Amino acid sequence: RNRLTKQDDDEDAELDAAQIGLAETYHRLYAVCRLPAVQWIFLILLTYRLPTALSDNVKFLKAVEFGLSKQTTALLSPTLILPLGIIVPIMAAKIWHGGPLRQFMTAYKFRVTLVPLLDILMLLAVRSFHSSVDMSSRALFWAAVVASTGLQTIVNSLQFNAQMTFFAHRVDPAIGGSYMTLLNTAANLGGTWPSSFVMYLVGQLTVPPDCSIDGETGMEVCEGGKDAYFPLQLTFSLLGCLWIFFMKDRVQHVADLPDDAWRTHIGENEENDSVEEVESGGGGGGIWNFWKRKDGKTE
Repeated sequence: RNRLTKQDDDEDAELDAAQIGLAETYHRLYAVCRLPAVQWIFLILLTYRLPTALSDNVKFLKAVEFGLSKQTTALLSPTLILPLGIIVPIMAAKIWHGGPLRQFMTAYKFRVTLVPLLDILMLLAVRSFHSSVDMSSRALFWAAVVASTGLQTIVNSLQFNAQMTFFAHRVDPAIGGSYMTLLNTAANLGGTWPSSFVMYLVGQLTVPPDCSIDGETGMEVCEGGKDAYFPLQLTFSLLGCLWIFFMKDRVQHVADLPDDAWRTHIGENEENDSVEEVESGGGGGGIWNFWKRKDGKTE
């Protein structure tokens, strides 16, 4: 019953927030950005996806380059990615029981260690077996593709679900919608800039092979070249391990902060002053008139 009462109070506060206006909303969001808790969550959101950017943005491009058909890539979405995206959040709620950042960190450990390993194995399998007609080779090919794609989908869903759950539990209900938009904007930016950075990095560090046509066979022969994906994947995996080493305690600290650390209390002070003025105004109907005005009614 207390939980329902708190939820009703939060909904009332959100409805009242619609009356504060655009300027006051931005004023409160600026105050939110100055909260130490919010600044730390910004730092986490803006950095944690850099070590995973290769897997998130380059892996399937490299797989297509190595011979994976676009039809196979498109087939993975409805048959594997979509079902896992639905099932994983349901299972996560039963396993972590309201500990979103514990869920977040558990998934991240797999995301920067096992996922890169499976990605490399998948790319090697695609390059070696994509055109093979041998059944055992085709089985290895599909096992590598499904394992890499499936695990990446699972950990991505776990982290996204944990992120949204944590946001929903911590936002100030007085500006809940704007607060959620602010946090989601930071999260989206944290995924956008690493994407651009790694695409540029791969392009700069990759040396294309020198290809020519063999006069005797008429086939193209390529020599030399350097593929930057594999050494970069190892480098970013190590970077992810360093991120966990330096940031895990800070993530736990953010998780342990009380709800009060995420709120500015700007409107509460003004409201308390108004209550005191009405109470000191005399007359038995003063407080009654105040609450009627607060509800949007007039005497």
